[in-house]
Amino acid sequence: MHWSKQGCTCPHRAGSARRLCGAIGLMLVAMAGCASPAQALAPPQQMAFYADLRDKPLGQRVMPAGPAVIDWQHQINLKYGQDIRPVAAGADHPLIPVVRQVVDELPPQIKRLAERYLLALYLIEKDFGSGTTEAVRSPDGTWRHAYIALNLTELGRTANAWATWKERSTFRDAPGYDLRMTIEDDAQDTVAGAVRFILLHELGHVLGLGLQAHGFWDAESLPDATRDSPYLRISWAPTADGHMKSHWRREFPLLDALNFYSFGEAELSLDRAPKVYEALAGTDFPSLYGATNVFDDVAEAFAIYVHTRMLGRLYRVQVYEHGELRTEFRSCIETGACADKIAALERLLDISSGAHGDADGTRAVARAGGRR
Repeated sequence: MHWSKQGCTCPHRAGSARRLCGAIGLMLVAMAGCASPAQALAPPQQMAFYADLRDKPLGQRVMPAGPAVIDWQHQINLKYGQDIRPVAAGADHPLIPVVRQVVDELPPQIKRLAERYLLALYLIEKDFGSGTTEAVRSPDGTWRHAYIALNLTELGRTANAWATWKERSTFRDAPGYDLRMTIEDDAQDTVAGAVRFILLHELGHVLGLGLQAHGFWDAESLPDATRDSPYLRISWAPTADGHMKSHWRREFPLLDALNFYSFGEAELSLDRAPKVYEALAGTDFPSLYGATNVFDDVAEAFAIYVHTRMLGRLYRVQVYEHGELRTEFRSCIETGACADKIAALERLLDISSGAHGDADGTRAVARAGGRR
């Protein structure tokens, strides 16, 4: 899905942007605002804004947002027709230690990459949506860094409740049908689990830009890094009008009807879900959400890779009809079914296949199946 404004192409904003955020936490989102390089940048879009943070450990970059970030978040909201001005998270907010713990427990090699490209993790309240990732321009004009803002007001559901809410949002209700998504076992089904997956998805956007799995999403024309990306060309191809089109579009047209965060207004009803997941299983997309656009393909693949293959956690979607299991979907990232995409991601992250546990202290997971 694509959205254009004043001649610039913003495919990320249409598919995963702020409306994904809905009531509780999204996996991500939109960045800078279709500003051309000639336009004046807000202070949080400029590298100099982070001069005091770049050399600090990642955990010390987690903080309540200051006035300049609040001002910019307000401007972003206005771009979506929402006159909502967030506030800085209170220093005693109960989720602050949860976020810090999630950051502290990232696998070491992922934390090192985050320290290189994530300039700050700002904590806010009363925002529109649950999270944003915003690009930051370097003095040489390149866009390789970013900050993340998490809206703590909306981060209150446990992991499986949040994941189910998000996944169901692309289907209208249908009599007798139910959908459940599981990303944590019962013992780990906590708010921290939801925060972790949301943060991993957002980090996928940060590292996708930083490691050049794609270029700047708000560029006036399709960047070479996006057009020529070894990762993206596995599933996508550039079009004459400067967008990226899925290789699977003709074979599986149902996937073109995905519209997350639509709920009762969704084009697809839940009784179509078995066919939708059957189609998804025939592709190399990491998830239903990852099939919507190139940026979420990268972010979802990264999040699911770390979540399942490095941390040994669950990822499955189950569709029921009158209480009976009709369909179960597991990501090809977890099962190993999209080997080319996994290899491209590992090259991007400089992670050796099968070496996820010993040297870095993370849990090794069998490549063929992961943990059910």
